[in-house]
Amino acid sequence: MSRLSKFVKSALLLGAVSVFMRTVSVVFNAYVASNIGAGGMGLFSLIMSVYVFAVTLAGSGINLAVTRLVTEAMAKNCDGGIIRAVKKCVVYALCFGGGAAVLLFAFSGVLAEKAIGEPEVSMCFRALSAALPFIAVSNVFSGYFYAVRRSAKSALSGVFEQFVKIAVTVFFLGRLCPLGTEYACLALVLGMSISEGLSFSYLLLFYLADRKKHLHPSLCDSSSCGNVVAIALPIMLSSCLRSGLVAIEHMLIPRGLEKFGAGRAESLSAYGTVSGMAMPVLLFPSALCAVFSSLIIPELSELSARSDKIKGDKEICYMVKRACGAALIFGIGTAGMFICLSEPPGLLIYKSADAAKYIGLIAPLVPLMYLDMTVDGMLKGLGQQLYCMRVNILDAAVSILLISLLLPEWGITGYIACIYITETMNVALSAGRLLHITGARLMIGRRVVMPLVCIAGACSVSTLIIFPMNPSPLFSAIFGIGLCAVLYLFFLFATSALSPEDARWIKKLTSLR
Repeated sequence: MSRLSKFVKSALLLGAVSVFMRTVSVVFNAYVASNIGAGGMGLFSLIMSVYVFAVTLAGSGINLAVTRLVTEAMAKNCDGGIIRAVKKCVVYALCFGGGAAVLLFAFSGVLAEKAIGEPEVSMCFRALSAALPFIAVSNVFSGYFYAVRRSAKSALSGVFEQFVKIAVTVFFLGRLCPLGTEYACLALVLGMSISEGLSFSYLLLFYLADRKKHLHPSLCDSSSCGNVVAIALPIMLSSCLRSGLVAIEHMLIPRGLEKFGAGRAESLSAYGTVSGMAMPVLLFPSALCAVFSSLIIPELSELSARSDKIKGDKEICYMVKRACGAALIFGIGTAGMFICLSEPPGLLIYKSADAAKYIGLIAPLVPLMYLDMTVDGMLKGLGQQLYCMRVNILDAAVSILLISLLLPEWGITGYIACIYITETMNVALSAGRLLHITGARLMIGRRVVMPLVCIAGACSVSTLIIFPMNPSPLFSAIFGIGLCAVLYLFFLFATSALSPEDARWIKKLTSLR
């Protein structure tokens, strides 16, 4: 099987797994909410805001580091370098994962009392601290499997982890929930910690079996430990800083809405509808973009490490053009469907007209969101993580500024405007950088204009067929989206927005030697 064939098959597998896992997560969250109530979900969200920062400190950036170092060693046919790269990344992960665990455990009481306002949840932080070293080292093994093109093992570990978490959480919820909200949250974090430990064991066993393929004498030089730090540390620092800025941003949004004249409950409701209802629906299809972004990192790392730089640069340029074009075509189609059919998913999932309204308002931004995910992965694959760090920090800082200025004047409309401004700025800076360093050029006519015409036609025909039937939200969501997708693909090929050349490229990707 060719390298490109493996890439596409991995993308299809991980995309399917990602969509499936997101669906399971939505159903499970609904189950949890029905058991612990809105107050419990709010308290758990506060706990998770602290935990996310700890996870970022523990393992952010190490997945990318091991993926890049292993693929570079593979490009040089350096089996010994592969093993040494993994070992050094494990040491890095244990240092930061263990350090984060100690800090979270030591300051659990202070965080529970001062940050959360509930001293009893300190037991939740102590339980979560045990998971941090496992998470950090698991990121190393996952990055290794991505690099060696055996991503199915990493994907299956995610499925295994999710179902273990569900089983353990259900078990503990039945026993701890009657004791109070804090103990209900403890049941949730126990499910997370135990599942992370078992997932680590799963990945470790598969790695030990797989590493035997690389236990050969090698005279080549491996990357120094400094390479690991140079790749992972900037990403970790960027992520920690961004997490802190995002936390500030989240605290400012309800206050800004209150200054606009809304009450506390109304402010939280409006913000929750946008961030907790509309955005997850809009980002649900992006599971495929996220998988593609993670898979393209080793491809670009290997191409950039080739000795034949001219040929490697040409292939990089080719891949960038195709990947950006695919993200735009997919994003434009998805945006059109959400604009045309925003009401069915809002009513079907949340039974909320406001959620449907905000889905339609934010949907035009979807192509930029999906493009940003793809571009971010490609920049990291090309060693541009420092640039990504600067863009992310700037994005968060500008968000805080705009929220402070716009929300007191415009309310929730100001928040939506903030999303539009920052996302557009982010994509412009990131895509501009990618096109500059690769020399790639986007075909605006074929990848933007024609898809817009095609999705407009597909949505118009779908609307004419479906809405006279006055269907239920379920029928509209399933049949309407399905019909629109089929028509969109038909129009893309009919107008050559997707050409025979694109079809041959796809065939090449999926063909066997």
